[in-house]
Amino acid sequence: MHIRRNSTGIIIFENSSKKVDMKRSAIKVLLVILLIFLPVILHQAYRWMTALPDQITIAAGHPEGRYYSMALQLKDLLEEQLGTNVKVIQTKGSLENLALLRGGEADLGFYQPGAEYVLKGFQAAPENADAPKQVESNRICFIANLYSQVVHVIVPVDSDIKKLADLKGHRIALGEQGSGDLAASLPLLKHAQIKLEEITPAYLSYEEIEEQFKQQQLDAAIMTVGIEAPVLHELLDTGKYRILEIPYIEALTRKETHFEEYEIPAGMFRRADLVVPPQDLQTVACGAHLLARESVSDDMVSGVTSIILHQDFSKQLQLNELIEGGNSFARDSQGFPLHAGADHIYNPELKPFLNSEFVEVTEGMRSFIVSMLIASYLLWRQIQKRREKAKEHKLDRYIRQLLAIENKQMKLDGNQHSDGPALQILLDEVTALRQENLKQFSAHELNEDRATDAFLEMCHALSDKINAKLLGWKIDRLGEKINRSPDS
Repeated sequence: MHIRRNSTGIIIFENSSKKVDMKRSAIKVLLVILLIFLPVILHQAYRWMTALPDQITIAAGHPEGRYYSMALQLKDLLEEQLGTNVKVIQTKGSLENLALLRGGEADLGFYQPGAEYVLKGFQAAPENADAPKQVESNRICFIANLYSQVVHVIVPVDSDIKKLADLKGHRIALGEQGSGDLAASLPLLKHAQIKLEEITPAYLSYEEIEEQFKQQQLDAAIMTVGIEAPVLHELLDTGKYRILEIPYIEALTRKETHFEEYEIPAGMFRRADLVVPPQDLQTVACGAHLLARESVSDDMVSGVTSIILHQDFSKQLQLNELIEGGNSFARDSQGFPLHAGADHIYNPELKPFLNSEFVEVTEGMRSFIVSMLIASYLLWRQIQKRREKAKEHKLDRYIRQLLAIENKQMKLDGNQHSDGPALQILLDEVTALRQENLKQFSAHELNEDRATDAFLEMCHALSDKINAKLLGWKIDRLGEKINRSPDS
């Protein structure tokens, strides 16, 4: 340890301890290694935490419906572009799709808005008891609105049913239980002021509707499908069926907010002989939504949304409304929050720098690290306080010894012959005490510790005082020696 005074007289202690230098070097090396490997670690962690799933499941619908054909098209594109295996589940419709999503058995699902509200508590037959139970464990989010599902009231061309009110007393196909068809049929019957008891309801699939129409076992069918649905064209293109107009459209859309006005252009389904419909036909329609569980990867949902919004997908499936309306039509959501992955596509400028899944997954890790840092800091502070207290205890002992030396020197004024040796002993004790104190602390601690600096100043002051008395004693002894000299 080297001690020197600067230009202002303040004592500065310099320590070249190899042990301290080695510790500092080791810390620097560890920090450099951490900085080198930290980007690699974070990159690998990010890739692992945000990796696309190996397989996803889509709850589609009946094979004859448009949901199912759209799910198959989406399956092919996802497997081709994202490399994820896709499983398509055949279901009875919207309500079952929603239950599968909530139960975690499906990742994506098609849904007709308003279906859950309309069908809640509806029981038509014992088979409804076998419907999947909804487990409220997964929050459902919206991805895109795909097309309009139009309500068609179809009757045989020679039927005596001329208007909606004439459905009373007839056997009417309302759609399968839990389906969007049934969810649209019930409000329509209510709008026409027809009770279920006034008709013979039939809960049939599209295939069963076609078969029973051919066998003349069915008087009418209410089908809520996209206007391009194959089953609709197969029926109406025969010229054996016609579509009823729905009266008081504005009143219906005011009461049932998931419906909106829709006009079927004349000749949409048949343009020869018997034109279907013969003139523009007023009806109602609702959206066809693609939903996802909130827990589905943001990157996966972003990939799905990008595929849906691409014109190739819309053209292949004849989604003309989606082509014309673009993002504004696709975002027409009702009742479900927008999934973060879809939002990244609709609003790319709002995409966060860090993936939200990465932030969510690492939240526990970050909390643990922050907690450990806080605990380490508090522990370090506690150790520092203990060390400070230990220093204070040492200084207290040194100060008491220094005060004892000062009390002894106060009794010696340097006038007695015995004062000189006693003063010299006290001076040596002060020097030894100062040296002992310096050995207890590092150069950094001596420079930073004001209490130690004050103690050293006290030592210097006491040494100066003893030296002054010792000098006076030596002068007196020299005077006495001169007076005893024969020459004097």
